[in-house]
Amino acid sequence: MTVDLEGIRLMTPQQIVGLGVRLLAVWIAIRSVGIFIQNAAAFRALDMADKAFNIGVLTAWWLAVALLLWLFPMWIAHKLIPRTRFENKLNVQPMEVARVGCCLLGLWLLANHLGTMIWFLFKGALTPGTSSVIRTFTPDERLQFLALSIQVAFALFLTFGSASFATIALRQPRTTWAEREAAE
Repeated sequence: MTVDLEGIRLMTPQQIVGLGVRLLAVWIAIRSVGIFIQNAAAFRALDMADKAFNIGVLTAWWLAVALLLWLFPMWIAHKLIPRTRFENKLNVQPMEVARVGCCLLGLWLLANHLGTMIWFLFKGALTPGTSSVIRTFTPDERLQFLALSIQVAFALFLTFGSASFATIALRQPRTTWAEREAAE
């Protein structure tokens, strides 16, 4: 990102794509952990606990992919969008783009998980008796409900706390004194 004369930070197309890559990394991490918890519970319920190791390996692989996407967004962005001249900047502020992206990702996660959350709540509410909704679930359903609740909470954080998460996503790598001197 560079700062022009009016003090507005400008982004190149690659930087916008890099931000999108970081948001994709967050989505992959959240989704893979949720799927891991749901599948592990299902395998336990079906007496197939030996398959849980395979699910753990797959989850670790997807988390590694998410970590690589988070750590190297600009390398991927430059592969997706060929390098243009550095003067090719879009006239948008990075923080606003990041906030919009975080908010859209949060809304998308809510759209994906809210239906299941509502199903769980209806299932618990329609069970006869006077106990709480959570007590009507089996232990595996409680674990799935916990994972789903965490995912929905994170989606709400992305949606309503987009400025906080955007600050993290836009974090620039630290430069050394020698790099700053060379740039001047």
